Amino acid sequence: MSDTAAIRADLQECRALPEGRHKAERLEVLAAQARTAGDRGLEGEVLLALIEAYLYAAEGDRMPVAAGRLLRLLDDFPAELGRLTYSIYWQLKWMTHSLVNNPAVPLETSHRWLDELQSRYRERGYSPRPVLALRSLLAQETGDVEAAAAAMEASIAAPDDEMADCEACEHNGWGAWREAAGDDEGALEFWAPLLGGRLTCAEEPHRVLGQALLPLLRTGRADDARGAHLKGYQLARRTLSLRETVGQHIEFCALTGNEARGLEILTEHVAWLPPQGEEVSRRLGFICGAAVLLRRLAALGYDDLPVGDRTAGAVLCDLEREIGDICARYDARNGTRVVSEQVAARLSREPLLDRLPLGSPVRLPRPAAAGATGPVPPRPAQASPAQASLDELVAEARRLSALRHPHADEAWERVAATGSELPEPVAAQVEFRRAGTAMEQDPGAAHPRLLAVAERFERLGDRAHALEARAAAAVALAYAGDRAGGESLAETVTAEAAAAYARGALDAGEYLAARRAGAYVAVSTLAGPDQPAETDIQAARARVEAELSTAEELGGTGRAGAYHDILARICFLLGDLDAARTHLTAAVDRYRDAGMPWHAARPAGMLGRIALDHGDPKGAEDHVSTALEWGGDLLPADEAAELSSLLVEALGRQPGRQLDVVAAALAAADRWDGISEADALHNIFAAAGAYHALDRHGEAIALFEEAMPRVEVPYEARAVARTRAQYGRSLTELGRHLEAAEQLVMAAGLVQDDPEAKELNAELAWSAAEALQFAGRMDEALLAYQRAARLWGDLDQIVPRVRCLRSAAWLMVWTDSGDGDGDDATAEAPAVTAMRAVLAELESLTLGLREAESPESQPSKSEPSDEVVSELAETRRQLQAMLDGDLYPDLDFEEDADREDRP
Repeated sequence: MSDTAAIRADLQECRALPEGRHKAERLEVLAAQARTAGDRGLEGEVLLALIEAYLYAAEGDRMPVAAGRLLRLLDDFPAELGRLTYSIYWQLKWMTHSLVNNPAVPLETSHRWLDELQSRYRERGYSPRPVLALRSLLAQETGDVEAAAAAMEASIAAPDDEMADCEACEHNGWGAWREAAGDDEGALEFWAPLLGGRLTCAEEPHRVLGQALLPLLRTGRADDARGAHLKGYQLARRTLSLRETVGQHIEFCALTGNEARGLEILTEHVAWLPPQGEEVSRRLGFICGAAVLLRRLAALGYDDLPVGDRTAGAVLCDLEREIGDICARYDARNGTRVVSEQVAARLSREPLLDRLPLGSPVRLPRPAAAGATGPVPPRPAQASPAQASLDELVAEARRLSALRHPHADEAWERVAATGSELPEPVAAQVEFRRAGTAMEQDPGAAHPRLLAVAERFERLGDRAHALEARAAAAVALAYAGDRAGGESLAETVTAEAAAAYARGALDAGEYLAARRAGAYVAVSTLAGPDQPAETDIQAARARVEAELSTAEELGGTGRAGAYHDILARICFLLGDLDAARTHLTAAVDRYRDAGMPWHAARPAGMLGRIALDHGDPKGAEDHVSTALEWGGDLLPADEAAELSSLLVEALGRQPGRQLDVVAAALAAADRWDGISEADALHNIFAAAGAYHALDRHGEAIALFEEAMPRVEVPYEARAVARTRAQYGRSLTELGRHLEAAEQLVMAAGLVQDDPEAKELNAELAWSAAEALQFAGRMDEALLAYQRAARLWGDLDQIVPRVRCLRSAAWLMVWTDSGDGDGDDATAEAPAVTAMRAVLAELESLTLGLREAESPESQPSKSEPSDEVVSELAETRRQLQAMLDGDLYPDLDFEEDADREDRP
């Protein structure tokens, strides 16, 4: 073998090596050998490969020497290197880009190569468009905003030619320029064709979906940001050249209340944390994103969480040290602190949203310092307990008690936790709240405690609280099973309260608080698993209506809201839906007027359910949205979750609301997490299905992939089958045919023995056959088509049956299983025989139907349908094509386009 032949063989071997120092070293040796071999064209090839190896090994500072030699060869031996001219000038552009981003390359060198590039492009007649874009990039890094803008604007205006970047990459660069200048709207405008899918390339929209995350959030487009994350992370994950993009997704999670998901992503890429010789700018982008997350975890008290085999705190220390070193190198090269300041601003970012549900079930554990108790719910605005005086805490607790605020009990516990000796009136109120809370769990035990605290109030001369405590004791007695005793005590308390009110010892609010016992004792008869007697229901209704009248008369708006609320439930028991709706509406109005919107959430939610059950999904949406808004974080977790699911259902019944369904369903899944995994899963699937319906298959797949491994929780088989079918079809749309086939085969298996799902089974079998075919699994596809045809035949569905049979016949042709018997030249190919059988079946069906016409030659109900006639003609056409040897006729695989709404 000659020297040049040996060098060419080694060059081919080198091209197959993984990127890195070893590959570059091999090519350096080859470049030296090629230089002495005398074949300048071969030397040019080796130098091109070497420059590319330096590029991917993050050794940009080595490229100028190799590039200089290559350009001298081009100048001195144009004939030998002429065939490489385009590649040289294309690679020269990317080499210069790498120099601009490399802090090891002095600015003078970068400027010299930019001038060289522009000069050579001008000599060859190329547009300066890419060179100007590179000048803008360098100006951005050095902080020369005006020069950056001027160069980029000139680049955009310059003619486009074959040396320009692809349109997708250009739009990315333009948007990155505007985002760096603080113009989020301008960036998103340039990025719109990429985000919308009109412009794509090998790395787009992968990169832009990471770059756009924070600008989308900052411009109020949280739903779009969520979609960009779901779709974009799937494209970027585990891709070394996109490590900077992965860092952006990690940062996005850190700033949207998804720290656990960010940690999960970081853990998946933990091997990237140690330096691996990658390009410095990409390295900095990735570790900055990781550091934003780790700083957030530290702020939340999670320094000790594992990240690989180390703690989050330890990893953060190393990354911050490395980030500082890299920034110092850039600052030294640039003569400015622009890079350091930009990175510092990034690392100090605060969360942009408290929580943006992403459909991820992962949660952070509670920090050890937080103890074993559950999380403390948000409180109304108030002074910090560490700063507030006892008087301030007591005043706040009394204010919340007057509003019947859900955090009133917590406020009194903060009073008790001050460590101070409480004045007796305050201590009695703390005990009153505790006894009242205990009534919910054990009314029998609460009864004597309430009577005891009533006596304490009496001794203090606090008649109002004494009566209110005795009223509560009456209710406790009734719920403990002593209805008569509860009624007697309630009547006594009500009479005493009336007398006190009459002589001015009580105000209206105190009077209403004491006399409420009668209504609640009456309602206690309706509690329990059995349907109460109608006489008890009517008696309770009458008593509550009387109390409502008194409350309305005395201006007790909040009490009136509670009584309307109770009366609505009574009307439901009586089957009087109209009256129930009226009372619920009144309850909402009264609670709102009383400044107690959190209490309005439940009746508003019930109005939403009624509206949905009666075919008014928009009305249901309005009611439930109001309930969630008014209830906020004050609602019990299970009630908020149920309302959220109701909102998803209401939105799902309205055409064109799929994006709203996504947001609502992921919020619902978030609320169900830790309460009901089945409900959380159902809502994630609802969001995925909505994305699927919008043809946003990247986002749909991300959610399906997240939820499908958890599908073993109790879930109805047909629903799972339909969900797997959607997943499979989204995979098909993105060309992931084998994975699609797996999902569709599993979906069909779930319903194959279900007598109520025969059509679904056939449809899934057909879809699985198509996916197997496009995945190249022809033998499996053939069997699947034949199975689908049998299933359609069992259902007397002739059109899908013959389409499956025709597809099976063509598969015989394409897999050579359609060849005839080699020993019998006259034998007909099995594929042709199969196609003839389809034709015969259709002709027999058509003939049989026409013979069923009436004697008067009037068509009967058995006249062949237009579809059958069309299938007959299509089968004849395809048979003729097969006989003519046309292996790829226009088979119109879109003939099943009418199946868009299939399960």
